[in-house]
Amino acid sequence: MSLLSALSNATGTLSSVASQSALVSRNIANADNPYATRKYAGLTVGQTGGVRIVSIAQSGDQALFRSLITTNSALGSAEAGAQSLNRIREVIGDVDAPTSPAATMSALKAALSQFAVSPENGQTAEAAVNAARDMAVSLNSATKAVQAGRKDADDQLDLAAKDMNRLLGEFGTLNAKIMAGSSTGADVTDAVDRRDQIVRTLSGYVGLNVQVRSGNDMALYTDSGITLFDRTARSVEFAPQPAYDATVSGNAFKIDGVVVGGASSPMPIKSGSVYGLLTFRDETATTFQGQLDGIAYGLVQAFAETDQRTSAKLAGLFTDGSANAIPATMNDAKGLAGTIRIAAGVDPTKPGGEPMRLRDGGIAYANTTDEQYTNYNSANSSGYTARLNDLIAGFGTPRSFDAAFGAGSSATLTEYTASSIGWLEGRRGTANDASSYQSVLLTRTQETLSDATGINIDDEMTRLLDLERSYQASSKLISTVGQMIDSLLAIA
Repeated sequence: MSLLSALSNATGTLSSVASQSALVSRNIANADNPYATRKYAGLTVGQTGGVRIVSIAQSGDQALFRSLITTNSALGSAEAGAQSLNRIREVIGDVDAPTSPAATMSALKAALSQFAVSPENGQTAEAAVNAARDMAVSLNSATKAVQAGRKDADDQLDLAAKDMNRLLGEFGTLNAKIMAGSSTGADVTDAVDRRDQIVRTLSGYVGLNVQVRSGNDMALYTDSGITLFDRTARSVEFAPQPAYDATVSGNAFKIDGVVVGGASSPMPIKSGSVYGLLTFRDETATTFQGQLDGIAYGLVQAFAETDQRTSAKLAGLFTDGSANAIPATMNDAKGLAGTIRIAAGVDPTKPGGEPMRLRDGGIAYANTTDEQYTNYNSANSSGYTARLNDLIAGFGTPRSFDAAFGAGSSATLTEYTASSIGWLEGRRGTANDASSYQSVLLTRTQETLSDATGINIDDEMTRLLDLERSYQASSKLISTVGQMIDSLLAIA
């Protein structure tokens, strides 16, 4: 090898070492970034033995990355359901919570039993009416919590749609930059890291199927096959409802014009927070609302009074607050749990309200000339208990409920109420268990992926020392060649 060749190789090696040192420094600077991958130089040896950098590459593991985004999607759906159900539980509590429908139902029955022991006592009469008020308030509060949960889910879906559109727009810009850089051999590793970070974030919203194609092009589809990005970003559409009650249905969530959830979806997604929020808003919450309405409907029926002229049933102690009519069917009682209250005729806080009407009847036509037609205590006996005993027995009478709401088709009021709260607790427990499991699984997957593709400070420092030795060796070679050339020039 000639001296000039040796000098050229040494100089080239110095340049290569400088570039590699800059790359190591870049890795060290990104060591705290969980989304950064390790960057390294692709080297080649020239015909004369010199080393040069031909490309900048990065560590990667597609199998682990796919596992990561799948787990992230599963966690997104589990967390969305768990958080929504936890918020409802914070309001109504579990079966034993004093303000839950199950507890207030038991308290109402106990208050009526106490009233039946001393039917002449005005204080026990008022205590029974107050227990009935607590029962109605419990159902009202539960309905408000359910509908607030649906509204919150709606708002989160709106934010998700906006963020997904923003992320897909950035994804498109990065994808074009990566494809262009890959075709010219430019360093696009940081752009690839950011693109992968966007994929991770998107996978929290919807389950993803990621396809990497020639030229470092990437396409994104939902786990049901709907296109999110293929050459261009597809639109994510959602319009939130301004308010919710039991009669309001949520609007569809669309990707590329396709509805992604519900019975009307031709390609329903299977995971991600959007899936979890849609499932809660349109299925879990509406099912529990149906159970609450069933309880309210059963109470109105159980405490109904009979018009002695026509044998018609009229709303007695419990009413929807607008009339003394009883809904004809459960379908007509939608939202009743949100409007149920005690009748004014028995409410001591209202003008003309008399708690003793709970014992005697006359609530439906209270303070009118027709009151006598729903009065059961015609003799006006202070010890009359027949009506109270009938009301108490009503708690143990099997009733029909809509089996579609998941808490049973035939049960007593007490059993159905406990079953409803138990159903909610079961769903909440399952969602929280799934959330905890997926969270641990995601952490483990992230750690494994980080071990395989992430930046290790110790490794980078070791690499830096190796480069320092190469730099010293090349410098020494240049110095030696320089001395040899000086010697030759001196001889000449």
